[in-house]
Order: sequence, then structure tokens, then C-alpha cells
Amino acid sequence: MTETISFVVHLPSKPEHRAEFEERLFHVLDTMASEPDFVHAWAHRQIDNPDTYVVYETWACSREYFLAHHLKKDYRQDYEVELPRLLAAPRHIDFLTPIRAYPQRRG
Repeated sequence: MTETISFVVHLPSKPEHRAEFEERLFHVLDTMASEPDFVHAWAHRQIDNPDTYVVYETWACSREYFLAHHLKKDYRQDYEVELPRLLAAPRHIDFLTPIRAYPQRRG
């Protein structure tokens, strides 16, 4: 079985930069969806704080490989440079260990 890693990324954008941040985020997500290791991702905004974006991602690689290779891809460079200007607080990534899956409704 191929190793996978899932994680949740919390991205609190500055209200005055929300539109620019969203455009840059979707560019990265659209591009990374073509990566061979990419499995899936869901982008969300918090209901109570629409300036905060939450992205759930799964990749067919290890955490170490993701951090060393995918975060450094050319298509991410401008995005990474601009994040401090666009975010109200630093990005936070929660790496996850699977304990049980429910890929479809039961019954």
C-alpha cells in the first residue's frame, strides 16, 4: 500500500486581502491537483469567520517528502512569499494519522 499523509491547513487571511488571497490559493490548489502524488483536497471558509480558510488535503507520500518537495514547487513560490502579507496570523498545518475511514454512507 502506498503511504499517504493527510492534513488540515488553517489560513487566516486579512479581510482587506481576502479576494487576492483566495485567487492565489485557488491557483495553487488548481495546479497541485495535477501532481502525481495528489489524492484530493477540499477548500473551505469558516462560517463564523469567512476570512479564515481551511484546506483538507491528502497526498500519496510521506509527511517528510511533502514538506521537502511539494512545498518547494515552482508554482508555489510567489504564494509562499506573499503569505506573510496576506495572512493575519501564520499558517497552521495539522498533520493527521488515520484511525478509521468512512468513505461512503453506511446502510
